[in-house]
Amino acid sequence: MHKCWSGTGDICIKITKMPTVYTFSRSDAEIQQELLRVFSSGRGTAREQWSTQAELLVEPVGWDALWKLSKEFCKKFEVRFPCIAYIAVTTVDFENLSACVDVLSVQHESVSLPENVVDVPLIELWPTMKQREQCINVATTAEFIDLLRFYYNDIWMPWDDADDKILLPNTIEERMQLWADMHNGTIPNCVARSITLLRNSAIDAHEKLRQLDSSLCEGDLANDDDSLLPPNYISLCAEMNARLDGLMSKWTLYENSLIREQYLAKVRSKYQKNRSKKNVVALWQGGSIFEFEEISKFLRSHLTNEYMLTMLTSAEEALALEPEELVVCSKEYELPEMPLSHISICSFNGVTLKAPDMRSCLLMLSEECRLRDLTLLCTAVNTAIVMKAGTLHISRCTILDDSTSSQCDFAQGIVAMAGAKILIEDCTFNNFYSGIVVHKGAQVEFRNCNIKNCGVGIQMYSGSHVELNSTVISECSEQSIRCEVDTGDNSKHAEVEGLQVMANCKIGSGNLQKEVLIVQQDASIM
Repeated sequence: MHKCWSGTGDICIKITKMPTVYTFSRSDAEIQQELLRVFSSGRGTAREQWSTQAELLVEPVGWDALWKLSKEFCKKFEVRFPCIAYIAVTTVDFENLSACVDVLSVQHESVSLPENVVDVPLIELWPTMKQREQCINVATTAEFIDLLRFYYNDIWMPWDDADDKILLPNTIEERMQLWADMHNGTIPNCVARSITLLRNSAIDAHEKLRQLDSSLCEGDLANDDDSLLPPNYISLCAEMNARLDGLMSKWTLYENSLIREQYLAKVRSKYQKNRSKKNVVALWQGGSIFEFEEISKFLRSHLTNEYMLTMLTSAEEALALEPEELVVCSKEYELPEMPLSHISICSFNGVTLKAPDMRSCLLMLSEECRLRDLTLLCTAVNTAIVMKAGTLHISRCTILDDSTSSQCDFAQGIVAMAGAKILIEDCTFNNFYSGIVVHKGAQVEFRNCNIKNCGVGIQMYSGSHVELNSTVISECSEQSIRCEVDTGDNSKHAEVEGLQVMANCKIGSGNLQKEVLIVQQDASIM
């Protein structure tokens, strides 16, 4: 057996203490009751009703908070994601539910932010329990922002803020029931994925419309002469509005509980009929007869008679079939934004998978998944793979960000969430800020892997487990391995619990006392 370094020796410690923030634990019923109080008047758009409540409950000035910068702010300031800053609120814009802030300090020494930042959304702020101004009623402010954050992150739809839209309490009840059904297993995974995809598409169309309006404002058009509008402005607006109208009609299928139950009954019946079949989908964009023959030989050798094979050109249509296995037969494919579970993705002679446009991650996985012989390109995404609870086996894959811009300053290869158990074999990670991020409750094992040209090779948190075997971490600009422990650990020399490095590994310079860094961090908003 190889000797290993267990992370219990004296290590160079850099303490970065961030203040503790308010957190709240509420049941679905309690959240619904709080939301119904906000929308009890039944007058005005969703944002107008939130603004009214904010004026009553949020301190207008002088409170401290941690700011978890959105990806948009990280891009704007050209800093890595995730990034957390300790800030003081100077003014609150109740109408826009945002604040102007003074940046007091930043989580990492290498990150630089402007001293003053305007238009920071309230939902990006976590008020701290300890305040420099003792007279501030920050607990009420924190509780309001926590509820606001849930609404906009989980159940808000873009048309809620339309000028002629009045959000009624019964809509909140329908949305909360839908949200609960998606998370308690009442709604099958395939339908839950469709709902998530539909919501994301609506938010994306709304954001593109907002960007079009912003470009119009920047152009300072003072009259109604359409000839002065940006190229294709009218057609693009019409296209996005039509798309939003169509998505709103589809959303009714899920939001209305009576219609949803009838639809789910059909889905369950279809599932029962097909549950004995093992579906495999081959993705191929077309090509020569010779290439088709080679693909056919591969599929015949790869599959048995118990599988049902379908060949498609559309990745979205392929994934909507919920195949047990997806075989990508072209050299390059764009993947839609869609959470996946119980799936194996492999390739015929290698493939590069990428996103068609900017989004948070390339693959959102859960349950039991396998990835083999793939190149995951992260030029347009912030994270290659997010693995939720479940098992993931990755073999012979290359995960890289080939961008030359500031994108790689906040890009992440893999994010392992609580409950994830990942085995990574014969893989390469290249050019990320964080090669892999391992959260509390996640387990990751590397075998014969190479992590290079990253800011931080491995970012792990208290309660996670990482094992390295025959693995090389090299050319990391900040740290080979960084472990963030809870602020409750006040020991002078903290231990990297859960980190095992076998003797056959090469970590940076080879001096683990130097290459492993421990930082104390408030984990409540991570």
